[in-house]
Amino acid sequence: MSFRNSGSFDNESHWRNPPNFDKIMSAMMKKYLRPLLLSSILFLLPGCVYVISKDVRREVTRDLSLKEVIKNPDAYKGKVVLWGGVIIESKNLKEGTQVVVLEKDLNSWGRPKESDESQGRFIVFQSGYLDTSIYRRDREITVAGEITGKKVLPIDEIEYTYPVLSPREIHLWSEEKKAEYPYWHDPWWWYYPYPYWRHPYWYPYRPWYP
Repeated sequence: MSFRNSGSFDNESHWRNPPNFDKIMSAMMKKYLRPLLLSSILFLLPGCVYVISKDVRREVTRDLSLKEVIKNPDAYKGKVVLWGGVIIESKNLKEGTQVVVLEKDLNSWGRPKESDESQGRFIVFQSGYLDTSIYRRDREITVAGEITGKKVLPIDEIEYTYPVLSPREIHLWSEEKKAEYPYWHDPWWWYYPYPYWRHPYWYPYRPWYP
């Protein structure tokens, strides 16, 4: 004789299709997912604003690349360019601060892209003081500046010609910490090595039957 009741929790269809599942999931989506999406949008909005002001960008000579200027920097004196990259080194000199930059292409809001490609190096020369502990190696920088000439400096056993910019605006990008992604497990699946399955909202653990 079987005492199994079709309306009890042992009913297989009851466990596989918990009551009001769609309503509960819909409520969870409204409670958790919508605020998450809204906060993500608000977080991304500041990054969509270009970091160099519109007034300065109007002065920029479009499509004037470092690759072109580096051939003969003196020919482009007085031109305003918008370049960026990663700082190689910075020095405080008597006349001001010299920042050597490895050029990188810029993304849609002016940040240097993560890439192994570069058109070369250039110097940002600030007549005032910049703290070299802040403008240090590996920091990302975006600069709108006027080409003032060139400077020849040694790199190992060669002489390298650097175009020199007098900055109109400088943006030093904040250092981003790499996110650590925790392991995520599905609460509707088995909890290895125990052959139990649980639903977190209705019932306690129970044996799972194939």
